[in-house]
Amino acid sequence: MKIARVTAHALNPPVPIRAPGIDRTVNRPIVFVEIETDSGIVGHGITSLAPAKGAAALIANTVTPLILGMDARRITDVWNAMYRELCHRGQTGLAYHAISAIDIALWDIRGKALKEPVWRLLGGARDKVPCYVTMGLPSMDRDQLASVAKHWVSQGMGGVKMVVGVIARDRAHEFPNMTEALLEDARRVKAVRDAVGHSTDIAIDINCELDPAQALTLVRMCAGYGLAFVEEPVPDNDARQMADFRRQTALQIAAGQSMGALYRFKELLVQQAVDIIQPNVVNCGGYTGGMRVADMALGFATPICNGGGSTQHNLHLQAGAVNGTICEWHPYQSAGAVAAICPTAPKPQNGYLTLTDAPGLGFDPDPAALKEYAYKE
Repeated sequence: MKIARVTAHALNPPVPIRAPGIDRTVNRPIVFVEIETDSGIVGHGITSLAPAKGAAALIANTVTPLILGMDARRITDVWNAMYRELCHRGQTGLAYHAISAIDIALWDIRGKALKEPVWRLLGGARDKVPCYVTMGLPSMDRDQLASVAKHWVSQGMGGVKMVVGVIARDRAHEFPNMTEALLEDARRVKAVRDAVGHSTDIAIDINCELDPAQALTLVRMCAGYGLAFVEEPVPDNDARQMADFRRQTALQIAAGQSMGALYRFKELLVQQAVDIIQPNVVNCGGYTGGMRVADMALGFATPICNGGGSTQHNLHLQAGAVNGTICEWHPYQSAGAVAAICPTAPKPQNGYLTLTDAPGLGFDPDPAALKEYAYKE
């Protein structure tokens, strides 16, 4: 079963943001890849969190000539060929985005060929995965945050996550000093805690926006609000700085959603920098890369969790791996973007995403959406 055709679609689909006082649409760039085999089976992959046109061009101009004619069943062989060509001496960046999209499409093909869902091919540890929602956008004021949090909890979500640190970065001029800017973030966390009570988990995502001292100040301001975990607390996910941060806070630390190469994940584990590691299949090398991280983390008794990227695709990794746990549902980012392209992709019900017996990924992009949301030259 040879790879006969590869098509990369750079897309910019609209994602609605609706909350009390907010009704607007933003665009979230993603890349969908379509691989057709000479047997007629077609698989689809995705990458995000990268310049869509750049990633699509890399796939079209460099990856496609490399892998055409290769055996689609030999996923590791294709993965290694891409790695040798794109990741000379351990480089990462766009290379891992391209590898991820191709790898996901090949697993979709494998599942369709074997008439099995990807999550079972990856191990089939569970057929139902709980999810939390990322709902605390910087554009929402405290009242909006409280209302949106109540809405998602009423939908059965067991936890909510808030984006923090952006106010200190982008709106510091509104405050007399950095401490006051960080206090505003803490007040926002308090507003959500007051709204949902103490039976709902609240996590915060710093997104590498603060330096370690600022991040430490912020989490200490939030000490009374029962944080479930803190995500990406230091710049560039520096393992040694994160390990220091973890020791000083005694909070659960999560990171990894933006990383590619396996050695970066190894560094987090060896340095004891994380309690939860977050391989994201849309940029860590697809399911092949994600399972390598999951297996390595198992040796450190560390769970994996979906953070960022496409929930609908990461769902298969969380369900397949024995140390899989929970998915992030981000309706205003790539989960919303994938929903715009793939209307049959799974959505949370009562706080869970349920896997099916449908072969491969279990859903395909709408061809009309691929045309409608393509980047216009």
